[in-house]
Amino acid sequence: MFKVRAITEDQRDLTFECSSSEDVISAGLKRDVILLSSCREGGCATCKADVIEGDYELGACSVQALPPDEEEAGVVLLCRTFPKSDLVVQLPYTYDRISFQKVNTDWQGEIVSVEILSSNVARLQIEPKDPETGAAIKIPFVPGQYLDIEIPGCGVSRSYSMATTKDEPRLEFLIRLLPNGQFSHFLSTAAKAGMTVKLRGPFGAFNLHENGFRPRYFVAGGTGLSPVLSMIRHMQAEGHPQTAKLFFGVTHHHELFYADELKKLEASMPSLTVYIAVMEPDANWQGSKGTVVDGLMEHLEKSKTAPDIYMCGPPGMVDATFAAAANHGVPKDHVHVEKFLATGTAETAS
Repeated sequence: MFKVRAITEDQRDLTFECSSSEDVISAGLKRDVILLSSCREGGCATCKADVIEGDYELGACSVQALPPDEEEAGVVLLCRTFPKSDLVVQLPYTYDRISFQKVNTDWQGEIVSVEILSSNVARLQIEPKDPETGAAIKIPFVPGQYLDIEIPGCGVSRSYSMATTKDEPRLEFLIRLLPNGQFSHFLSTAAKAGMTVKLRGPFGAFNLHENGFRPRYFVAGGTGLSPVLSMIRHMQAEGHPQTAKLFFGVTHHHELFYADELKKLEASMPSLTVYIAVMEPDANWQGSKGTVVDGLMEHLEKSKTAPDIYMCGPPGMVDATFAAAANHGVPKDHVHVEKFLATGTAETAS
């Protein structure tokens, strides 16, 4: 048996035993230490951490969840990490995100509405329900997390981030519609108000970090808007003092959605400024032309303080944002990201 010492973002720590034949997540579960995890199969990156000390063997992982350069730098997925000595790992979240007793992750929800917002985006609203009484409930989650939503009758589920906060009575999801996507087909042809769906979660370590009064820049591509919108709405509800800037964009004008809602949010939140960009706009587009990263770079050049950056979107946008941040002297630990795949599977990293 080896000892695993886990240090959290707020510099608290805990220690538990783990044998060489079990992964760190499973070892914790056996000892009532529930670290953040989701798929348990090396594919979602929810359990990503840094190994500071010790030897280990890493099992098979998705290259999207754990890119080779991160693996070489000592980043691991704890559900695929088998210790070969005592380990010290750094977790990318605070101590209060760890549970020491089994928590409920299975829920039920009733579809309130399905609305097509643009050529490739739908808004799904779900009211969580108590599976036994049918009464409305609230699912506890941290802004930036996601739920698995199961398609009724087939057992297939997809992962989507909430755009709302935990205190709102309805969960809102902004979902990209894919030509051959199973969930897209469900939304387009079968989903209707009153239908019951199974929910599982919440999952994910993408969340706001308390770092004083540094400005917060949010970068969102397409439906990557959902988790950062949840964070911004949380900031508004809790009265956070940090200056916030949202850089939101799409490729084509016909894909643009949620612009009016973002402008209303900006008007009601003095600390927030919203920048919307379209890469290939129509002739009547009056806003910014280009990518969200173009707008981000303009503001980084003018900023006197390196901000915290939170981003969610396609891998290309994420890579460009990382490069822009590095070129403008933003420390790597100021940058927090959640990538998403076409299937809707969320990948989280810090």
